[in-house]
Amino acid sequence: MNSIIGIAVKDIKTFFREKGTIFWTIAFPVLILLLFTAIFGREIPFNATIGVVDNNKTASSIGVISGLNASGFLTLKEYTNVTEAFEDLNATIIRAVFIIPSNFEQSFPYRNATAFLTVDGTNPDVARIIEDGIRTFLLEYYKHTFNYTDPVTLTAEKTTITKNIGYKENIVPGMLTYPLLFSSMVVATGAIVFEREKGTLKKIRASPIHPINMLIGKTLAALFQTAIAIIIMSALAVVLLGPKLNWNVPLLVPIFFLGSMNGIALGLIISCIGRAPQEASNAATTIALVLQFFTGMYFPVEYLPDYMQQIGRVIPMTYAAQAIRDIMVRDATAAALLWPIATLTVTAVILYVIGILLYKRWVEKE
Repeated sequence: MNSIIGIAVKDIKTFFREKGTIFWTIAFPVLILLLFTAIFGREIPFNATIGVVDNNKTASSIGVISGLNASGFLTLKEYTNVTEAFEDLNATIIRAVFIIPSNFEQSFPYRNATAFLTVDGTNPDVARIIEDGIRTFLLEYYKHTFNYTDPVTLTAEKTTITKNIGYKENIVPGMLTYPLLFSSMVVATGAIVFEREKGTLKKIRASPIHPINMLIGKTLAALFQTAIAIIIMSALAVVLLGPKLNWNVPLLVPIFFLGSMNGIALGLIISCIGRAPQEASNAATTIALVLQFFTGMYFPVEYLPDYMQQIGRVIPMTYAAQAIRDIMVRDATAAALLWPIATLTVTAVILYVIGILLYKRWVEKE
């Protein structure tokens, strides 16, 4: 019993000597709680951008648009014609198209005013929230403003690019983004930092092997492990869930590769900053867990507050997650993926160069 207590006391003392480990141990629960509070603790935990085409342009239609803008759960983007709005709907710039017809105000006395809503049905949760929210708004708006009951009929329909999308089809692309954060980033962090702990770098410096060669070798090994994780998850998803998705391998492979390189580069940077293996491992795990909230892996980015959506736009994995979903759900073509591919390429190069510079400085200190 004394030996058991002695080992426990030793490890606890070691824990308190490593300030970085203490920091990340405390930071993890604090960051997770703050993120859940910011995302789900709001009175209106949702905001989506929809397109509006006002063909009526009267006080009634203008009032509806102003009211929807002030509702807190929608951001409206006005269009002059339906064609332009539907082009942006197909490109996922907006989540729905709300059309006010030219006879909107004139139909009130006859109780047959109609508005039209087309919602992007590729995410069932978002489609349902938008449709239910607009229906409720129209009912309450005219009840309190004009004392009208059900003055507007909302004709709603859902649209998808090629197929009906269920929850399985929506969640699988997000699941496949998981290895880009955890397999690539955490593996890369551990692979480098533990070499320093074991003193391998000192031996390499005394040998003909160039330290950069070791870094490239570690990168290839991390890419291999990430690929294994993606293949296993894909195979299990097909067997266990059977989602109706587009498994376009020639388009998916470059996205997975670039996403993995971004994760590996981040892991390299973390490993060079961390002063101990446990500190670096805790930092990589915490950062990976935090980043998944911003990328739209598991739930739409519309659930995030505006400032968190802005943060998500500078995280490379956000573009990887969206590109994977566009390929598998929307049957996106190579031309439609030019922007995410360019973004992932640029960020991977920048992050990896930063990692190499930190690594070279780190090796020189050994």
